Amino acid sequence: EDLKIGIAGFYDRSSQLWEDVWGEHMHHGYYVPNDRTDHVQAQIDLIDEVLKWSGVPEPAADGSNASILPKKCVDVGCGIGGSSRHIARKYGCTSNGITLSPYQAGRGNELAIEQGVA
Repeated sequence: EDLKIGIAGFYDRSSQLWEDVWGEHMHHGYYVPNDRTDHVQAQIDLIDEVLKWSGVPEPAADGSNASILPKKCVDVGCGIGGSSRHIARKYGCTSNGITLSPYQAGRGNELAIEQGVA
């Protein structure tokens, strides 16, 4: 229990700095091609690559594969929910994030409302 409290406290104190530096996606990016300089796009590309690697299909432009697309997403260790919101927009699904940090949960919910995916 003490470990959870310590981790939550660390994230509560540091998340604003991370958001200022990293943006809404608190993770590294997928830098292909190697000379990519757009960090935000690299972060989004990492999410999309992980979805591909796990076998989640891309939405078809004509909606023909809608029945096999995800309807729900759970993002464990969601930070402020950048990946959750990206997946919700991409697939039109609901997304729930799990974090130990009350600050991150609150900020993620604020951003979801601002971005129309709450």
